[in-house]
Amino acid sequence: MTSKTKSAELSRPLAALLAVSALFPAAAAHAAPKAEATITRTQFGIPHIKAKDYRGLGFGIAYAEAQDNICLMADSYLSISGERSKYLGADKPVWVGIAPATNIDNDIYYSVMNDTAKLRAALKKSSPEYRALVDGWVAGYNRFLADNKDKLPAECAGQPWVRPITRDDAVLSLNSFSMLSGSATSATKITNAAPPSDVVAPAAAAPQATGAPQDTMPVHPGGSDVSMTLPADAKLGSNAWAFGGDATTNGRGLVVGNPHFPWFGPNRFYQMHLTIPGKLDVAGAGIINQPFVGIGFNKDVAWSHTVDTAAHMMLSKLALDPSDPTVYIVDGKKIPMERRQLRIENKGGAPIERTIHMTRYGPIIAVPGTPYAWTRETAYAVTDVNRGNIRGGDGWLAMARARDVRELRGALAKNLHIPFLNTVAADRHGDALYADISATANVSAKRFAECGSVSEPTMGFLQRLYVLDGSRSSCGLEKAKGTPEPGLLPASDMATIYRRDFVQNSNDSYRWTNPAADIAELGPMMGTDPKPLPDLRTRSALQEIRTVLGSGKFDVDSGAATMLGNKNFAAQLVLPGMLKLCKRPAAPGPACDVLAKWDGKTEIDSRGAALFAIFWGKAETRPDLWTIPFDRKNVVGTPGGLAIEGAKGDALLGDLAFAVAVMTAMGLPLDGPLGDVQFAERGDLRIPISGGPNGGVLNYTAALPGKGGFTVIFGGSYIQSVTFDDHGPVAKAILTYSQSANPASPHYVDQTWEYSKKKLHSYPFTEAEIAAKALGAPVTIKE
Repeated sequence: MTSKTKSAELSRPLAALLAVSALFPAAAAHAAPKAEATITRTQFGIPHIKAKDYRGLGFGIAYAEAQDNICLMADSYLSISGERSKYLGADKPVWVGIAPATNIDNDIYYSVMNDTAKLRAALKKSSPEYRALVDGWVAGYNRFLADNKDKLPAECAGQPWVRPITRDDAVLSLNSFSMLSGSATSATKITNAAPPSDVVAPAAAAPQATGAPQDTMPVHPGGSDVSMTLPADAKLGSNAWAFGGDATTNGRGLVVGNPHFPWFGPNRFYQMHLTIPGKLDVAGAGIINQPFVGIGFNKDVAWSHTVDTAAHMMLSKLALDPSDPTVYIVDGKKIPMERRQLRIENKGGAPIERTIHMTRYGPIIAVPGTPYAWTRETAYAVTDVNRGNIRGGDGWLAMARARDVRELRGALAKNLHIPFLNTVAADRHGDALYADISATANVSAKRFAECGSVSEPTMGFLQRLYVLDGSRSSCGLEKAKGTPEPGLLPASDMATIYRRDFVQNSNDSYRWTNPAADIAELGPMMGTDPKPLPDLRTRSALQEIRTVLGSGKFDVDSGAATMLGNKNFAAQLVLPGMLKLCKRPAAPGPACDVLAKWDGKTEIDSRGAALFAIFWGKAETRPDLWTIPFDRKNVVGTPGGLAIEGAKGDALLGDLAFAVAVMTAMGLPLDGPLGDVQFAERGDLRIPISGGPNGGVLNYTAALPGKGGFTVIFGGSYIQSVTFDDHGPVAKAILTYSQSANPASPHYVDQTWEYSKKKLHSYPFTEAEIAAKALGAPVTIKE
C-alpha cells in the first residue's frame, strides 16, 4: 500500500463526514416526543448520545448505530429469528457465535434455544430503566428503517429480511450473546444429533460449513490447509491489566484492555458515549445490537473484560433404556425424550424437517466417533446457564454508575449478568480489582467429586468439558440463596482480588492474576484444570509488567505501548535451542538464517515472524517439549529449556521444514516483513497488521490464508488505556476494524490505518473535549 493510495482513501470530502446530519428528519413540532436524543459525532464517527431519559438514550443509540451498521444489525436479527434458510438458503455458511456452521444449523439452534416466554418474564422483572432502554432501542432502529428504506447500503438494500424489529427480537439478540461461549459453540453438535441409525433413521444432516460466510467474513478457497494465525484450538480471548496507585505515575488507577474478538460478523464492538445528565455518563464500546457500554469508563472507574475459565455450560451423561435410546433413566425411572419437530423454510428448496431431542437438562448433543457420541447406552445433554440471561442491561448500567471498584464489584455480584467474562477494573482512588464473577454453574466441590469429571477442550468445544452424572437427580446444579436464577454459583464463591499494585488476566485462572495475591483455591466450577499451567500470554504479561515496575511506573501511554509491544514470548524460550539445532546437517538452512536474524517480535516490519508462527503452531503441541518443569514459584520462567536431544530435536526441525513448505506453497518469502503477509483486506486495500496468533504475543492476531498472505479475521478489537485526573477520565482508545462495516462509510477503514501504526487516540468525554473534536453540529432526533 503506497502512501498516496492511503491518503486518497482517508481524504474523503468533509461533506461525507458531515452527511449524517442529512439522515435525520425534522421532528414534528406539534407533539411532545416519546423519545428524544442529541447526537454529536467526533473523530472516527464516534457518537456521543445525550438524552433526558433511558427511552431517549436507547432511541439515539439504535439510530446512530444503524447509520453505521444497519446491514450488520439486520443480519444479526435474521440469525436469531431462525430464518436464515428461508431468505438465504439452508446450505450457505454462517457463524453461530464464533463457530462455523450453515444457515440450517443456525435456524435449528435458535429455534431450540430461544425461549421467548422466559425472556419476556426476565425483562418484566428487570428495572424500569432497562425496559425503557430496550423499548427506545426498538423504536430507534425502526425509525431509522422508516426514514431510510430507499437509501440502505448495497449489502442489504431491498432485502426482505431487513425489517422492523420488536421487543422480542431485541432481547433474543441480547441472549444470543450470552450463549456465545457456551452452547453456541456447539450448535452443529446439537442440530445434527440423532439416535443410533439402527434404531431410528435420522433426518439427513445438513452439510457442514468449511469456511466463513461471504457476507460476514472473507473466504479463501484453495491454497494452504494451514492457517498461520487461526490454530485449531483458537478461542475467544483477551488481555486486561489494572494498575493501582502504587504502580502508576499519578497515583490513580489505570486500566489497559485489549479484548480479542472477531473482526467480522455480529460480535463486533461499537464505540459510543452515553449521557443522561445527573444519572449516567459512560463511554467505551458495546457489542453490536447491545444498547449499553460493555467495556469502558466513567469519571471514576474504568474496566475491561477477558474470557474466563469458569463453567458456563455443563454436559449431563445419560444412561439410556437398552430397548430405546430416546428414553433416559433418572433415579431408576424411565423418561422419554421430548421430540421437538421442526420445519424450516428453505429458499429454493423444499422445507427441511428435523427432530431435536430434549431432556430435563437441555437438548441432546452428539459428536459421532468420539466418547461423546449418541450410542445405544449413553447420550449427552447440554445445559447452558446463560440460556435466558438478559441481565446485562441492568448489570452493565450499574457498572456504568459505579463510583469505585467496590461498587462495580457489587454490581457484578448482585446481577450475575456477565455471561463468560472476567472483569478487570481500577478507579480514581488508586484501587485495582480482578473479579471472575459471572453466570456460572453451581456445583460444589463435594458434589462434583461424587458426580462429575472435567477434561480439556476438545473436538471443537471452546471450554473445558464439565460432565455430570445425569442418571441421578442428586447430581444436578445446586441452588444458592440470593442468586437471580437457581443453579448459579453465588458471587461469594467466586474470585475477587483487590490490589494497589496490579492485577492482570489473559484468559487464565484467577490463580495467576498476581503471584503475590493471596487467594484460596476455589471450587471446580471456577476452572480447575487437569493441567494447571499458565498460558504463554499470561507469562508474557507478568514479565512485561514486572519489567516496567522494576524501574518505573505506568501511565496511559506506557501501558498501551507495553500491551501492544508485540514481543513473542516463546521466541525467548525457544530460539536458543532452535539455533543449536540449526547446526545439524538436516536443518533447513534458509529458515535457520531467517530465525537467526529475526528480532523476536511481530511488528509489521519484523522479518521471520510469519515463519516462526507456523512453526510454533505445530511445535507447541508436542509432548515433553521442555526440560525444566513448571514451578509455581516461577510462573514466568517455567516450564522452559527446549528439549532438543535426539529424535526430539529432529522432530522440531521437521516442524520448521513444515513451516518452510507452507510459506513456499503460498509463494511467500521466508524473510518477508510481517506486514506484507498479514493484513486487513478492505476492498482493494491491504492494511498491514502486526501481532501474532501464538507464542505468548499479547497483541493476539488471527488470520486465514489466502492469496498473497493471511487476512486478519480475529484479534485486538476495542483497545483502551484509561486513567483519571482531577476533572475526570483520561482515555485513549482505538477500534481496530473501525466503526462501520459499510464499505461506503468514511469510517470503514480510518481507525484500521491508525491501528496499523499502533496509535491510540484521545477519547473525548467532557463537553469541551467533544466540542473540540466534533465533526459537525449536534443533531437532535425525536420519536
